[in-house]
Amino acid sequence: MIWLGVLWHFVGLLTDVGPTGLLVGTAAATGVLLAAIPAASILLRRVVADPGPRVTRRILRECAGRTGTPRHRDPDAAGRSRPRAPTTALAVA
Repeated sequence: MIWLGVLWHFVGLLTDVGPTGLLVGTAAATGVLLAAIPAASILLRRVVADPGPRVTRRILRECAGRTGTPRHRDPDAAGRSRPRAPTTALAVA
């Protein structure tokens, strides 16, 4: 209800001002917006300037190679033993 009263008061002020006052108000609002756009772009450019290093597949592959993590692409390759399921004796325990 309070916002409706504020809006009604604002509309009443605009009707009392007349066309010249509306033109001056519009020009002032346009000037503020035109000044705010470059200021916002400068601030955003500073914030987004360096998003940091991107993690790519190549970087992940190099990290995996350094840590010794095997690449399990073909479990049936020569020299690899097949994974076995636990026996019944281990499953009971």
